[in-house]
Amino acid sequence: MSTFVGRQPIFDKEGVCFGYELLYRSCDINNVATFQDNAKASARVIVNLIHNIGLTPIIGHKIGYINVDETMLFSDAILLLPKEHFRFEILEHTKVSLALYERIKHLHTLGYRFSLDDFDCSDTMIKYYEPLFPYIEIIKVDIQAIGTTHLGAAIDKLKKYTIPLLAEKIETHEEYEICSKLDFQFFQGYFFERPVILSGKKIEPNTVNALRLINCIQENNDVAYISHKFATCPDLVYNLLRHVNSGAYHFKQKITSIKQMVLLLGPQKIISWLGLFLYGMPQNRPFGAEIFNNAKFRAKVMEELALTCNKPELANKAFLTGSLSLIDAYLNITMLEFLNNVHLDDEIKTALLFREGFLGELLYIATEMNHSNDTDATIKKLGHYPCFSTEQLYDACTKATIFVEETENH
Repeated sequence: MSTFVGRQPIFDKEGVCFGYELLYRSCDINNVATFQDNAKASARVIVNLIHNIGLTPIIGHKIGYINVDETMLFSDAILLLPKEHFRFEILEHTKVSLALYERIKHLHTLGYRFSLDDFDCSDTMIKYYEPLFPYIEIIKVDIQAIGTTHLGAAIDKLKKYTIPLLAEKIETHEEYEICSKLDFQFFQGYFFERPVILSGKKIEPNTVNALRLINCIQENNDVAYISHKFATCPDLVYNLLRHVNSGAYHFKQKITSIKQMVLLLGPQKIISWLGLFLYGMPQNRPFGAEIFNNAKFRAKVMEELALTCNKPELANKAFLTGSLSLIDAYLNITMLEFLNNVHLDDEIKTALLFREGFLGELLYIATEMNHSNDTDATIKKLGHYPCFSTEQLYDACTKATIFVEETENH
């Protein structure tokens, strides 16, 4: 049975991603097993993924956060997970008993670290989970359950416990702005996809170079011509070389020239990669690295689904469409303004502006899977797509997740 690992980044105050909440699903969305069975199955899936795929392709050097309830906490499966790489989020419906308290206390002495999930800061919830507070390193506050109007007063109740707070389910930049002014050390949600974090609307020189190259290759796909144009942009040559040497490729021969790289990749693949180069140096911007990672995820999902749908001629277009889908957020300009600076195929423009056409459908699917913290519900909402199955969709998403980590810093 195929499985899929979704990831939602967790940021510190500087906008640096230090960990991911990991969301595991199987492609069997008609599972009618009991919750207890699902908890045990989730534990098996986690262990299976770690052993089959490995930690590095999933989380790189960051921390993975995993949801647990009393069933999983009492399961021996939790002991199979390397505690130095994981933190465990105790779900809000977890039944707290003396036995659970002793179990968490024991696991804590072994080096396991815990957080409380979906905390609404009500007096009832505080009283219920207070016995566990000595073993909790983060309380994840559900800002949607509380509302921003009452958020300050709600978290004031937790001040005396001196436990670091994380604002979760932040969906807009306005909500992020409010939370950033309160006593939150960490942040999680979809706000980073549309952050208002740049002071101007200037397209930077390296981005301009990438745009010019895309335009040149669209006009003339001669290898010698493309190689000459690349030679005038040493920053892009350097970045292309790093991409070629990343885990995404397995070329046996050593790279000796720009022309060789152009021949190995081909003009259309280079155009698709130039879409990623437009993101420049994302690590120098708050949330920029995760915008870049999301663009890579979408690009790879779309490429894989195009191939699955037996449309290999659209694979590079699909990759480029996904890679450009967040460039407006990254550059803080409208998508229309960006498209006015680049000569792109009308099918790609239609997908980016209106989510229409075959590429538009793939972009919608990739975006939904990128966002999803309830994959089963997302798949049901997507409806039936005749050219690929649920299992093939999961497979594309898993490949994309691995691709993001393999191309980290490339």
